[in-house]
Amino acid sequence: MTTRKGSARGKVAEAARDEADESSEMGKAELERQLAETRESLSQTVHEIRETVTGQYEAVRETVTGVIDYREQFQKEPLVWSLGALSAGFALGYTLGYAHKNSKTSKAKHSQIAAFADSLAGELSTVGKTFVMPTLNYKIKELFGFDFADVLNDMGKAKTASPKRKTTKGLPRKRATRKVAKKKTAGK
Repeated sequence: MTTRKGSARGKVAEAARDEADESSEMGKAELERQLAETRESLSQTVHEIRETVTGQYEAVRETVTGVIDYREQFQKEPLVWSLGALSAGFALGYTLGYAHKNSKTSKAKHSQIAAFADSLAGELSTVGKTFVMPTLNYKIKELFGFDFADVLNDMGKAKTASPKRKTTKGLPRKRATRKVAKKKTAGK
């Protein structure tokens, strides 16, 4: 009987082992299937991220290229760019003029600020006459119907042709000079 019990136990153990082997094979197959699904999902996610990043990169690149190419932007909107340059030039010129004025009061012969302001004004004048004025003049003539360059030339000629008269605010009045003259004649 002991052999029967032993063989029965052996059969039960063998059946349990077979069942465990089958479940482990099923577990392995299930794990392999889950791993394959996970790999596919990761691959798909990486592909989606790559597409998104590539699209964003292209959009940023186009925007930066458009902003950096200021010549094309200037040709599209010359009036806006000219007015912006005029505003910036006014602010810079006012600041440099104020600094130059203060440097003159400090009794310096020719300060570095004044030299910088002079050279900057010369360069900006050249750029303005070459690039900005022709385009601005064309747009003003197109929009308002007059030649802006002619107006500026006329203003420049009028300024040099008739210098301003000096005011007599600081000078003494004639009455005061009459009193001085009476004192002189009375003293004789």
